[in-house]
Amino acid sequence: MSQTGSGPEPAAARRGFPALDALFVGLVFWLLALVVFVQFFTRYVLNDSIGWTEEIARYLLVCVTFAGAAVAVRRNTHISVEFFYRYMPHAAARALSTLVDLLRVALFAAMTWLCVALAGNTRQMMTSVDLPKAYLYGVVAGCFALMTLYAALVAWRHARDGKADVSPDVAAGLEE
Repeated sequence: MSQTGSGPEPAAARRGFPALDALFVGLVFWLLALVVFVQFFTRYVLNDSIGWTEEIARYLLVCVTFAGAAVAVRRNTHISVEFFYRYMPHAAARALSTLVDLLRVALFAAMTWLCVALAGNTRQMMTSVDLPKAYLYGVVAGCFALMTLYAALVAWRHARDGKADVSPDVAAGLEE
């Protein structure tokens, strides 16, 4: 069954490079689960906890959060208020949707710039592991850069398709 016209892209066309971010989130999540399990096992079973597990789990949770946010921006599935779009005239709803898209791109770009500046100015080391905290801030900056790129692509797609609301761009479900 093939699709013709200007409808949504088939699932096969959406696969590939952008799905790597979701794979990264999954890998970091399972690494986080492993670290938390090791922390639990050593603390409650062996009664002798490993010192670095709590800090590393915290930093992995930060990575999962921001990388997951990038996936949500790509899918346009962040929480939003759709109520007003239903009762606005189409032209006003389209203008508001465009404004929201542009403000989102600007916010993510500003956050990218701030995180890069923070990573560059941070000289502090992690407490239990001999690594600079700038690495963590660099990952967060990279996630914000990815969110900026994805938000710009979503804004372009909305402008191209004439979307006049903030509903998610993907169907509810787990397909990629």
